[in-house]
Amino acid sequence: AMSAELKISGRAHVSVDHFDNGAASDLNASSNSSRVRISGKHEVTEGLTVMMQIESGIRIDEGSGSWASRDTFAGLKGDFGMVRIGQFDTPTKKVRSKTDMFGDRVGDARNITREGGVKFDERFKNSVGYTSPKFNGLNFDVQHTAHNDAGNRSTANLKDGESATSAALTYSANGLYASVAYEVQSNVVADEDITATRVGLTYDIFKGFRVAGFYQDADSVASSAKAGKRSTMGVGAYYDLNSEYRLRGQYYVANDNDTKDSGASLMAIGLDRKFGKDLTLYGVYAMTSNDDEASFPVASGGHDSKLSSVKGKDASSISLGLIYNF
Repeated sequence: AMSAELKISGRAHVSVDHFDNGAASDLNASSNSSRVRISGKHEVTEGLTVMMQIESGIRIDEGSGSWASRDTFAGLKGDFGMVRIGQFDTPTKKVRSKTDMFGDRVGDARNITREGGVKFDERFKNSVGYTSPKFNGLNFDVQHTAHNDAGNRSTANLKDGESATSAALTYSANGLYASVAYEVQSNVVADEDITATRVGLTYDIFKGFRVAGFYQDADSVASSAKAGKRSTMGVGAYYDLNSEYRLRGQYYVANDNDTKDSGASLMAIGLDRKFGKDLTLYGVYAMTSNDDEASFPVASGGHDSKLSSVKGKDASSISLGLIYNF
């Protein structure tokens, strides 16, 4: 502990939300992916650093939490890149995180990208990952797990478990971010592999004005089999009105899979009041419009208090929130 560079950091993110799912409405308080992080690193020899991180989710609204439930790993980094072992966001998930204008808030893109039988915004458990160094703005990221299923993970089940691999090629330089990711999961429910391809793009037109685009083509799974491909597209942007206020918005559409009228669209608009880098107060209005056979939510993903959706009904929310990074 004395030789390592130890750091305690995290985020407190709370909100008061009014939900309406087309059948009922109510007011609610929520803690949204609030977390505490302990990280450490130590250069053991020139060009070789050992590192670790333990990140735990906390529910400020309920006074509870789960130890090491978020990105938790140990590994090495140097000129060769970075190798990690543990549980952490996949390269595929990072594409959505980078392009999402409302991460962990109502209107989070996961209300569309991770619903309707599609589930590719995950942290692989029991995984090993490699991230290459950047070369002319390009880098490669790959992660594999032998058993990412929701059941028993105490021993690796190489024959019947849900192994998964996620990889991405990313370019980031001169205000441009562009990434292509591919993920394959061995799915026990569908009894075959399921896959997803993602493309993400952000571009800083100038400082304080960013635009983003997202595309996903993914297998969806019903109760016992594949339910066809579902494509998802989204655009978003933020614009700094001045040093204190940021306007942001996004629009996402999920197309039908094998079921007719099973798509939905999501619209979100918000205003941030920034107090330096540490504190942000915000307001958001978001609405999900569901087709007759769809039940996509408006608050899921990183929003800890979720709104149950009703098939064929639109869902909306007005949210006032506080984010404190420490």
